[in-house]
Amino acid sequence: MRALLFASALALFAACEPTVQIDYLEGVTFALEPTPRACVPGLQAATETVPSTPPPEDEGCDVPLVTRTQGFWKNHPCVVDGEVGGVVLVPVTLGAGLTFGSAAEVSAYLETPSKGGNGQIILGHQLLAAKLDVAAFDIGRYVFADVDGDGALETVDELIALGDEAFDSGSDYDQKRLGAVLDHLNNAGDAASLTFDPACGGAFD
Repeated sequence: MRALLFASALALFAACEPTVQIDYLEGVTFALEPTPRACVPGLQAATETVPSTPPPEDEGCDVPLVTRTQGFWKNHPCVVDGEVGGVVLVPVTLGAGLTFGSAAEVSAYLETPSKGGNGQIILGHQLLAAKLDVAAFDIGRYVFADVDGDGALETVDELIALGDEAFDSGSDYDQKRLGAVLDHLNNAGDAASLTFDPACGGAFD
């Protein structure tokens, strides 16, 4: 009887024990308004000359960030394979060698559950969505977030490079941190309108 009471008490204690929540975005600074790097004087790479005059209109400085989430890419294989939108987005590779050659493979991977909060799968889902965003909407040059705390905002392309590195050899924490940043990216422009009808009809303007 005592053993039973002791086991019950332990179970009650475990149920009441608070769960530690980790803020993977702690210390990350996001751009107030993501825009192409060339359109923001002072954010050019060290080897570039900061322009003294505004960039020409054809730089696309007034084009808002357009993204879609992993849910969109999972459920719109006709966009991934180029049937809709006119741009074939596969093959696409995560890290050094996990390549998806078809829309069906993309959808299957995005449906893979992150068993026990697996950091690589969590990052992989967001990284894959971000790469499809870049291929479809040409957002790689947009400055978006400072993840390393050096005071400089990384572009989407630079964040993806960090994501590839973490996917291959990062710690579980680093994978989840980059996954959280890319999740923020994939949602940042999700409300922006598309230049095509994603319901398997239409094409890019």
